[in-house]
Amino acid sequence: MSLIVLFISLFIMISVGVPIGFAIGGATMLSMFYCTDLNMVINAQYCYSGISSFTVMAIPFFMLAGLLMSTGGIAKRIVNVASALIDFVTGAIGCVTVLACMFFGALSGSGMATASAIGGMMIPEMRRKGYDPAYAATLVCFGGIVGPIIPPSLSFVLYGATTGTSVPNLFLAGIIPGVLLGIGYLALNIIMCKKNGTDLKAVHTSEESNERVTVKVLLQKRFKRILVALKEGFWALLSPVIILGGIYSGIFTPTEAACVSVVYSAIISLFVYKEMTFQQLFKVLVDSAVINGITSFLLGYSTVFSTFLTFEKVPQMITAFLMGFSSNKYVILLLVNLFLLVVGCFLDTVPAIIIIAPMLLPAIKTLGINPVHFGVIMAVNLAIGLCSPPYGCNLFVGAAVAKIKMQSMFKYIMPFMAVSIVMLLLITYVPWLSLMFL
Repeated sequence: MSLIVLFISLFIMISVGVPIGFAIGGATMLSMFYCTDLNMVINAQYCYSGISSFTVMAIPFFMLAGLLMSTGGIAKRIVNVASALIDFVTGAIGCVTVLACMFFGALSGSGMATASAIGGMMIPEMRRKGYDPAYAATLVCFGGIVGPIIPPSLSFVLYGATTGTSVPNLFLAGIIPGVLLGIGYLALNIIMCKKNGTDLKAVHTSEESNERVTVKVLLQKRFKRILVALKEGFWALLSPVIILGGIYSGIFTPTEAACVSVVYSAIISLFVYKEMTFQQLFKVLVDSAVINGITSFLLGYSTVFSTFLTFEKVPQMITAFLMGFSSNKYVILLLVNLFLLVVGCFLDTVPAIIIIAPMLLPAIKTLGINPVHFGVIMAVNLAIGLCSPPYGCNLFVGAAVAKIKMQSMFKYIMPFMAVSIVMLLLITYVPWLSLMFL
């Protein structure tokens, strides 16, 4: 009875527009008060324990680092490096956008931060090149979901804190899956641009004549341009080296790495690139505090929700159901993927991981599936959810940046969704892609 009250009240609250944090907390307290003998004090206790975690502290710091990078000129130099590497193909500006999202994701770890920072710079450029604004926004949205996969990743920090899985191992496991997603979107953009006749590959000729420039000259010019971009973007590109190098060398933990990332980004933005003032720094700190307040509230009540489900033995019920449905782990993984994709349409990554990971992990372990591999599967599923209507957060960001209606993006979502599903299945059924570095 308590579970029926819990999920019906949760569904009703979300349906009428109650903020997700209040909906989760309200549904839990209603069910707990009217259907159980549990002391209501545990709400406060588990709210506190949910956010009083050294590992969880990495989340607000990585968020702050992402805001600093997008404001202080680091993101701009990442775009310049990406442009120097790949702006010679069909759909060049679109490919630069995806590649820049991959690089920025390796700095911020956040899908929404990536879509906002890169979209703000690249969507106007794509519009000038003749891209449909709806397509440009969609490309940025899907490029942005690579951020929660390529390390450092907020999703992996959250999953590690919730399940007790090694965060450094999760970071290593996310490298190849993140790159695969990015390559898939690059290929799709090239195909779409060829089909639509947009941003076609230019024929390179010399300025003095109509003769084609030799391959040797082109390579020399490209190499020179790449060197210039790398030189200008050196301090920006050094950030992931410091963060990931420090973690895997044992110098600092993922949480300490997040703090280092904040300090490094602030110093580079203020004193090296000099594109951020102290007034802008204050605004970034305020914006980050607001976002962290929302996230922490959500995190606290999500912990209460997942704990209550544990008291009601929901993880054991799910394990029994899945094992009763099939003993084939490949069938179970398919069911789990379908379930997570649906969840991603309605829940943000933070509550989804906190609520669902503890419920599914016992069944996953019973099947002999590596928890690190499952963490990658879950992160990819929920990252895709960032671009899945009706809740997709990245879609709201892309539409806002492009100044269009979100509905206009729907016709472009399906091809990108198809590529995402193919890559998800590849990551799911080829564990080696996630575990090769462990």
